[in-house]
Amino acid sequence: MAACGLLDEAYVKTVIPFALLLTCSLCAAESRMGEQGTASAHLNFRIVVPPVFRVLQVTQVGADQEYRVWTNMKSVKFNSVEYRFSQVGETVLRVPRARDAWIVHGL
Repeated sequence: MAACGLLDEAYVKTVIPFALLLTCSLCAAESRMGEQGTASAHLNFRIVVPPVFRVLQVTQVGADQEYRVWTNMKSVKFNSVEYRFSQVGETVLRVPRARDAWIVHGL
C-alpha cells in the first residue's frame, strides 16, 4: 500500500505536468497556424426612433391657442403651416385658433 501511495505521488508530480505541457504546446502550434491568415469582423446595427408629438397642455391666449408639447421631430404642419423646432424635447407653440378641425402632418 505504501508503495502505491509513493507511486501515485510520483505520477502526479511527473506525468500530469508533462501532459499539461504537451497540451499547451499543441495549442501553441495551432495558434501559429492561425497567424498565416487574416481575421476581420464587422458589426452593423440600426436604431429606429419612432416620431413622437405629445401635447402636454393647451392654454387659451387671446385669440390664439398655446400648446406645450414634447416632440422628437424637426417640424410639424398644422393646416398647411409648418412649425420648426430648434431642439428635441419640450417646447411651446402659439397657433391661431382653428375655425375647423385640425389636420396634423409630421415631416
